[in-house]
Amino acid sequence: MALPSQEALDDEAIQWFLRLRDLSASEADRHAFEAWLAQSERHEEAYAEAEQLWQAVEAPARLLAEREASARPASSHQSWPWAAAACLLLTLLFGFGAWRDPGLFDRWMADLATAPGHTQQVVLEDGTRLFLDADSAVDIVMTAGGRQLRLRRGRLWLDVASEPARPFTVLAGEAKAEVVGTRFAVERFADDVRVSVEEGRVAVSRGQRDEGTERVVLGANQEVQLHRGSLHGEPSEIDARGRLAWARGQLLFDQIALGEVALQLERMLPGRVVVSGDGATSHRLSGSFPANDPDAILDALETSLGITVRRLPGITWLASPAHATQQTVPSL
Repeated sequence: MALPSQEALDDEAIQWFLRLRDLSASEADRHAFEAWLAQSERHEEAYAEAEQLWQAVEAPARLLAEREASARPASSHQSWPWAAAACLLLTLLFGFGAWRDPGLFDRWMADLATAPGHTQQVVLEDGTRLFLDADSAVDIVMTAGGRQLRLRRGRLWLDVASEPARPFTVLAGEAKAEVVGTRFAVERFADDVRVSVEEGRVAVSRGQRDEGTERVVLGANQEVQLHRGSLHGEPSEIDARGRLAWARGQLLFDQIALGEVALQLERMLPGRVVVSGDGATSHRLSGSFPANDPDAILDALETSLGITVRRLPGITWLASPAHATQQTVPSL
């Protein structure tokens, strides 16, 4: 039997917490709760998190309830203060959930999406091959006159089938990549977009082109970065096979800053990866790691860079010492 997801456990924990605080909760309810709690340590952790969140919202909820009670007639129904507190708790939980998993809304709205730690390969009706990296989301529109993908978040590798009569474009924020037949990748993180070409040619510009819009044509082993649709520097030469190794299940780091490592880990782990410490910006990590094994990266950070890794429900905390170092980790 499949284990329940963390989101499902969180929802159940909230429901149990609210139920047990209700005066109408029966002895049978309490026995059922004890049985639910005893199922695993994950159940205990989920309930402990619900309790902590309640402590953070209890004071404002009580204040709101008292204000409403003083403004209402004495004969008014008395369940409203409890409903107000419950609504505040649920609002806080929603906000915390969005912080812990910022890609949740994009994945929910997309045509095709992958959760953190999961990837997916898809072949479109025209024969174009897609590799969607972890924690990514894309919309797909295929018509007789054209083919368009909109990358909401994450990383997308494409091997585009050549159909000159049906232009192929990829939108990512305000950036636009136009191709005929090629292999390339588009990465998006908030307002920052990177387009890397492995084979063929790709024209990159602002999504809504007008007179004077910047446009650059990339060839094989070239990439360009954009911020809010505007080119950020000149195109650079790259080793595309190494840069896009993630599409083949491998991660190659070459003196990558700890902050960049954290962004990659967020694609591989549920929840958030938080970096702290004075040396966080100066640490560099090099090495080859399996794209489906975040623990290998965390072990390398601990053993080679002296990074302290703490795991909390939905959060991985990387505490960096003040002394900056550089370390190359042997390929796995």
